[in-house]
Amino acid sequence: MFLEIILMTYSYVHRAINSEAFPYAPDLYDKERMTGRGRGRYCYREESREEAELFLREEIKRVLGETPILYIS
Repeated sequence: MFLEIILMTYSYVHRAINSEAFPYAPDLYDKERMTGRGRGRYCYREESREEAELFLREEIKRVLGETPILYIS
């Protein structure tokens, strides 16, 4: 087994679809943690990505041991 971890990229379109389909779900866009990535798309800022990667690596090791992580993007 191996893992690949892909952190969310978000856009205006995703936001509109999600709010219509799931009106009571939390809004995933967070302007404090996200930055523009061109043409209405957003991704997590570098410091948030680093925090997420550290957390995920620790949890994966705790739960799955030495399962290799091929990449985190």
